[in-house]
This record gives sequence, C-alpha cells and structure tokens, in this order.
Amino acid sequence: MFPKVKEDIIAVLKRAIPALKKEDFSELSSLSNRTIHDASVFQDHDSIAMGVLMHSLSKFCKSLKEKEMPIPSEVSLSLEDALNFLKKDNIKLFEKSIKGIFRLMRRFDKKINIYLEEAIKRTRIKKASWMHAHGISIPRTAELLGISQWDLRNYVGVTKFPEKNLGGLNIIKRLDVARRLFR
Repeated sequence: MFPKVKEDIIAVLKRAIPALKKEDFSELSSLSNRTIHDASVFQDHDSIAMGVLMHSLSKFCKSLKEKEMPIPSEVSLSLEDALNFLKKDNIKLFEKSIKGIFRLMRRFDKKINIYLEEAIKRTRIKKASWMHAHGISIPRTAELLGISQWDLRNYVGVTKFPEKNLGGLNIIKRLDVARRLFR
C-alpha cells in the first residue's frame, strides 16, 4: 500500500467512526469522495474499496434508520479494528476487516442484501465515473472497480463531467495563446 493511500485511509477511518456513532450518514458518503482522488492517482484497490465501503455504509445505515432498526455495533468495531490494523501495517487483517463489514451488511437482512448489492454496484459505477473524470480511461477504470465498460459508458454518457466549465480560458484567449506559441 502506498504511504499516501495509507495516510488518507487512516484519516477517513478516524472521521468515519465518530460519524457512524453520531449517525451522520452524509459525512460517511462525503468521505467516500476523499479516497477517489487516491484511487485515480494510484489506481489501487484499497482506495477503491474504502470509497465503495463508505458510500455503501452510508446507504446501509440510512436504510436501517428508516426501518427503525439499530445499526449493528459490529460495524463500528470492525472499522476500529481496520484502523488499528492499518496503523500497525497489518494490511491482510485490515483488508479482512473491510471485507467483514461488507459481509455483515449483506447478511443482516435479505431485503437489505438485495438493496446493498445494487447500491454497491451503483456506487462502483459512480466512483468509476469520478475516476474517469480525473483522467483514467474507461477500460482501466472498469477493470479496477470490477464493473463492465458498458455500465460505465452508459453512466458517463448521461453525466455532465466532460461539459463542466472548469474555469479555463475562453476560446478566444486559448486561440491567442496557440497563435503566440507558433510565432
């Protein structure tokens, strides 16, 4: 694991644990975006898994609250375990803790399991589109996130990432710059 990725995942986990205890599910969702930058730069599975986990966890917890069900204490305990394992550089146990949270969410309720599988798929597609917006090709992004290029292309085709005005120079100024380059 890259040191920068490890540092960012530790920071995300440190913020996720209190957010979960305070039931601040929007914070969990926003934490998933923090790892997407690392995922696009380093193209590593740990950043991707953390981004998908945070977003899925926010959806899972919201669903439980809507049904007036308690959030299993094992979730925060597993997040704490993952944080401690990562701090101690025990990557295998860190990854096992993360996988355990996904398993816990899947087995908690059959209806939630169906919802969660779909939510995880949508989350992967959404995060893949953000990685693509950061400059990673669609085939590479699809491969990293374990989704089909078809699903990703469909999603990217309806989003507005490419059309966003990123605050660059207008066309006349760009043309002036290009002309100066060839003088």
